[in-house]
Amino acid sequence: MAILAFYLSMSMHYKVGGVFILAVFILSGCAGSRPVSSSRMTTDYNSYNEDLASVRPVYGSTSTTSPVASRPTAPATPTTTPRKTDTRKPNAPIEALHINRRLDLVLDTIATQNRTIRYAPGYRIQVYVGNQRQEVDGAKLLISQNFPELSPYLTYNQPTYKLKVGDFMRRLDAERYYNSIRRLIASAQLQPDKVDIRRSLLIK
Repeated sequence: MAILAFYLSMSMHYKVGGVFILAVFILSGCAGSRPVSSSRMTTDYNSYNEDLASVRPVYGSTSTTSPVASRPTAPATPTTTPRKTDTRKPNAPIEALHINRRLDLVLDTIATQNRTIRYAPGYRIQVYVGNQRQEVDGAKLLISQNFPELSPYLTYNQPTYKLKVGDFMRRLDAERYYNSIRRLIASAQLQPDKVDIRRSLLIK
């Protein structure tokens, strides 16, 4: 405040503008509100130490030479011997047995229906198409000698003979045989067809 009174008296004496007085007043106020710097206090976190022995769990008995023995320990729980596994089957509720019987009945019905299904969509390899009986017989003999596991299917729709071989449920298996047959008969073709499920299981 003494500095402010000094500046006011100087401004009245020298007729200094009001802006200068205002600037000096603000600067003196800021200078007075500056905090005094004090020495920084440091905290050593490495010196923290707390005894947690009362809350630590204790497993079994401890030896007297271990450092844990000097600390107070909580009372250990008594150890129990493991129980023998019960080999007897628990008595199932009547309702569960009833559901199991119904489920077995449904599964048996599905299995019976599946056994009656003879044909399914699959693939066969068409080896020959033409009207020459000798050529179709030669192709059939050639396939039976090189691929005895493939069943031949010969159809005749006058005047055309068609010879197809194999019962493949998967296209991957059909393509494997198809590549081998094409080395012998270049006109062979892979075609989708209805195949015999039981014979398809015999193809390795």
